Amino acid sequence: MFDNAKRVRRSFRVARTGARIYLGYKRTQRKVRKFPPAAAAAEWEQRHEAAAEALYQLAVDLKGMYIKSGQFIGTRTDVVPLPYTRSLSRLQDQVPARPMAVVRETIESQLKRPLEELFATFDEEPIGAASLAQVHRATLPDGREVVVKVQYPEVAGLVRLDVRNLRTIVGIVAWREPNFDFRAVVNEIGSQVPLELDFEREAEMTRRIRANLSGVPGVVVPRVIDDHVAKKVVVTEYIHGARLLDRERLESMNIDRTAFAKMVAEAYGHQIMVDGLFQADPHPGNILVLPGGRVGLLDFGLTKELPMAARLGFARLVIAAGDRDPHGIVAAFRELGVKTKSEEPEDVLPLMQLMFDARPIDAPQAGELEVRRGAMRANPVEAIPGDLVLLGRVIGLLRGVCASLGAPLSPMQMLRPHAERALAEAGAPPAAAAS
Repeated sequence: MFDNAKRVRRSFRVARTGARIYLGYKRTQRKVRKFPPAAAAAEWEQRHEAAAEALYQLAVDLKGMYIKSGQFIGTRTDVVPLPYTRSLSRLQDQVPARPMAVVRETIESQLKRPLEELFATFDEEPIGAASLAQVHRATLPDGREVVVKVQYPEVAGLVRLDVRNLRTIVGIVAWREPNFDFRAVVNEIGSQVPLELDFEREAEMTRRIRANLSGVPGVVVPRVIDDHVAKKVVVTEYIHGARLLDRERLESMNIDRTAFAKMVAEAYGHQIMVDGLFQADPHPGNILVLPGGRVGLLDFGLTKELPMAARLGFARLVIAAGDRDPHGIVAAFRELGVKTKSEEPEDVLPLMQLMFDARPIDAPQAGELEVRRGAMRANPVEAIPGDLVLLGRVIGLLRGVCASLGAPLSPMQMLRPHAERALAEAGAPPAAAAS
């Protein structure tokens, strides 16, 4: 456990890093006042790179929520400058595994029985060690193969401390420098990551999404072992399959990769648009390729319920984006609560493409992406609701899944049939009312 002195040192390290980043930006701000535009842009790029590297090192050193937060921010090309996404996307969700004695103590204290009564076999070497928990293979007394997810004992207290530190620092920066207001991102992290620490909630979300997707062909969600669930331990059935990053095994399965990508999009379109309950962490490690080209979805710790108003607003945004309708995009943004410096349609379209469709079907070249990022710098986001922050992250991760499969598909385009269905079932018009 972390004692008070360690907590103080941890908080001090975060505050020191935040202060250095802030003061660095202030120095650059003063330095570039009389620079020509090209020289000023180069200077800002260097400042962003230095700040991003400082945050990367902070996450590597402190681990826990900082790795999780860094990964979250690293997918948000719409919110943070490119050097941040380059640096923070290097974070790997791998930390040193905890000793078996710690794992045993957590399992037995949470499930109130000796390990040997709970499991016939238990692999002491974890199959994965992530930022908040680690996972072991085991078998139940009746022979069923399962995975056991065990939370690190100190992580709950550290998450509360880290959320408080992040909110304080980002709030101070936003107050002093309104152009660097990332409170929406931090608020979403602060509201969602603590939910991942409640494994009873994760078990319930797994059950619900399994039931919701039971009618979607080719999509498999593991069954929860109901009498093996507690706040810090959750046990689910083991699903045999290949991870997307296991290229050698994937090649041997000889699947239709485009069809598989469409099936993943089908699963997420159904979750977001039809059910309003979706797994918000679709990175390649949480998606399995099963025999026959079926999709296995894992890890429902980060699961989001989407209110009906947000669901319909996002459905309209999907349709407007597919039609490349700038006026429809502006109207959908207003409905969703997004505020930008300019609401002229020609200024908002590049912003939407960067936020939700940065790699469309015709895969723009690097120069085009830089033009879009330039458009965002000229028309910054002034307010964005937390729901949309998380949806943008999901779209970005799904785009990465498509890329890892070599399938040049746009998740926004693949979501369109579900958007149309959601609006039709709600009796809602496909276009948001213009104000």
